[in-house]
Amino acid sequence: MTKKTKSMASTALVLTILTLCFKALGFVKQAVVAYYFGATFETDIYYVAFNFVGSLSSAFIRAITISLVGIYTHCLVQRGKDAASKLLSACLEVLVPVVLVVLLIAYMITPQIAGALAPKYSPEESMLLQSYLRICYPFFLFAVVTLVWTSLLDANKDFVASRTESFITSTTTILCCVCLYSIQAVTSLVIAQYISYIIFGTLLLVRGRKYFDFAFVNFKDVPEIRTVLMTALPLFIGNSVSQINKLVDNSLSTGLGHGNVSALSYAVVLEDFVSIILVNNVVDILYVNFSAYTAEGDYEKLTDTMKKAINIMICIMIPITIVTCLCSKEIVSIAYYRGSFTWNDVLLTSAALIGYAVGFTSMGVRDIILRGLYSFKNTKGPMITGFFAVGFNIIFSILLSRFIGIMGISIASSISLTVNFLINSQMLKKHIPNYKFSVHVPVLLKQLPGAAYAVAVVLVVKHFVSSNLLTFMIAAVLALGGYGVILLLMRIEEVEFMKAKILAKIKR
Repeated sequence: MTKKTKSMASTALVLTILTLCFKALGFVKQAVVAYYFGATFETDIYYVAFNFVGSLSSAFIRAITISLVGIYTHCLVQRGKDAASKLLSACLEVLVPVVLVVLLIAYMITPQIAGALAPKYSPEESMLLQSYLRICYPFFLFAVVTLVWTSLLDANKDFVASRTESFITSTTTILCCVCLYSIQAVTSLVIAQYISYIIFGTLLLVRGRKYFDFAFVNFKDVPEIRTVLMTALPLFIGNSVSQINKLVDNSLSTGLGHGNVSALSYAVVLEDFVSIILVNNVVDILYVNFSAYTAEGDYEKLTDTMKKAINIMICIMIPITIVTCLCSKEIVSIAYYRGSFTWNDVLLTSAALIGYAVGFTSMGVRDIILRGLYSFKNTKGPMITGFFAVGFNIIFSILLSRFIGIMGISIASSISLTVNFLINSQMLKKHIPNYKFSVHVPVLLKQLPGAAYAVAVVLVVKHFVSSNLLTFMIAAVLALGGYGVILLLMRIEEVEFMKAKILAKIKR
């Protein structure tokens, strides 16, 4: 192994450990929030406002980051630090005025935004939501400015500082809940967010000084800015479509009664725990490999790698889905059932969690197929399919929420994920004609014996064990362990491949 490869492996290991630790701390943060505030109308108002601004920020951040990092790196290598600094300066000159204009418009139409986000709120409730929206709007400016510095540090392979945002936010929120709850109530969460942005922004500014010197530039001297914006535009539209899903979910849940928006947000935290650890880290690594195979024109290797990755994702996610759905109440109780978080809150959150868990496999497969499309520089296609997915999500959310409440909203999100990956898999055939999603059907069918075993084991454990923690731990160990053994007996190629890799690592 070369020195460079070892350095990359060490960095990846450090980042993975930090991600797990910070995610665990974020989980603790949400448990503390649940303890102090539960799922009430006041928390609903906060989450509606915060999620709206967060969705707006996320669409910008993901699009600009993906575009900016690659183009900045190319500029740094080809033209040097001064040219790269001019590119970042130009980005700030474009983004900051755009953000300020967006914020100005948002302030002007706040009553209309509140009406769209919570159409069934009374005039008094809507006025309270408007006040929270106005308080939360500046988060958008903080988020977009810090993303430029985060992209700067990532491009210079300075990863650790930019990954501390979760740690800072979680720590600040916990301290504010403990110290300010009796004085500020739910607004202590807003205060915590402001403080965390200031601390994180200061850290980025100090850390990034050695890589970047801001100076006003003439856009004619920075031709790369046009490339950044043109590359980011379809990504922004596609990400905006994805964020609309969340806004629609929040809007519908406000009409289901007080506490439903909060329950949905608590369930999303649990869903993110699975997606970030088991999906995001995997697909980010796959994207690098997919891009390399595409550049080399080795489509056979790309197809084989994608097939293995999807089959492995199926084998991992289906048993996790079963355990999550059947132990949803136990999981939510372990995480949140204390303090102001009532049993009714447990029931609402566990119902939402079941709906999201149904889509775990679809989420993993969709992200793998998306990275395959991105490796061919195809960002327009996923943007278009995103519109179809949002349409399905809105239709099914409206229909299902009428019959099964909050679970209908989260199930609709899972349905839209399934529609998304099915359409994208057909689109992938334009780049890889010999790829067919039907190659995964045999692996899906081989999940049936393991799935039947897992369901039976979890139900038996729940019948004889009363403790939430013991029920979940015993059910998870027996169900997942037995499921893995059954998959080995089924002689699934990808499971044998993973077994060989693990044994090789152990021998080393």
